[in-house]
Amino acid sequence: MMAHSSTVPGGGILWPSLAMIGSSIFWGSMWYPLRAVEGAGIPAALAGALCYGVPLIPLLPFLFTRRRELAQGGWRVLLCGGSLACCNILFAVAVVLGEVSIIILLFYLSPIWSTVLERIFMKTPLTPVRWIGIGLALLGLVVLQGVGGRWPWPSDLAEWMGLGAGLCWAVALLTARMWSGITVLDKSIAQFGCALPIGLLVFVLIGDYYAPVAWPALSMLVGALPWIIAAAFIWVVPAMVLSLWGAGRLSPGRASILMTSEVVVGVGSAAWLAGEDLGWHKIVGGILIVGASLLETWQARRETQAAAAEGANA
Repeated sequence: MMAHSSTVPGGGILWPSLAMIGSSIFWGSMWYPLRAVEGAGIPAALAGALCYGVPLIPLLPFLFTRRRELAQGGWRVLLCGGSLACCNILFAVAVVLGEVSIIILLFYLSPIWSTVLERIFMKTPLTPVRWIGIGLALLGLVVLQGVGGRWPWPSDLAEWMGLGAGLCWAVALLTARMWSGITVLDKSIAQFGCALPIGLLVFVLIGDYYAPVAWPALSMLVGALPWIIAAAFIWVVPAMVLSLWGAGRLSPGRASILMTSEVVVGVGSAAWLAGEDLGWHKIVGGILIVGASLLETWQARRETQAAAAEGANA
């Protein structure tokens, strides 16, 4: 998932908008190379750790040149980057082991967590619009999960991890707002640097849930290497570049709206390539959940505009 950017310089919106849609295509189809790595014999958590950790390699020179800035940022940089890394690892494991469409929609319940966290840490008021957004998201969860005899909440570890990935994404957005002085480069270094240890921790913690913990043989790693490189540099890096470039040239509201196209790509590609059933409960639940996300975006835009107007009148 992309790092947050709030800079909105002037210029046209066509190419930045296309960049955001392009990044959504990469993010929405990220499950495919991750499953390919897992299919080569690499456990899901290790697959996520490698695919999201390898992009640190070209950033190693910056790790040295910016060591003072990173040290000064301390735990704040770690929290910003670590929450993004945790989001990516949990999401990677979830889409490999679970149903892609369900996982993506559970991830997009993140507006609930964003609202709660902003209320706790930034004292943001819970307006009627935000309550409606929470209600829509919860109703979407009930429709998505509560059919066919299922309980109206995540039904297995993979789905809980998808939900947890959305929570980590909300934490990443909150820290980006609270500490806007931390650069995208520093957050990216921390994000990719935290991917490997977090992935290893998740691998050890959940290994016995699915199968006994077993490290892959060197031959498996070599066999999976082409897909690991492809995931890192054909999916992750282009997605990051496009999303950061596009978000830096659009209003946060427009960028967030365009990013919801990831849901369409993810659900559609899973139905097409993985043969997942596209039932009515996914369509209706998805509309409600995405609607809650768009409503949250609209409310955040209103609050930003109101704060700017107050600042101009002060």
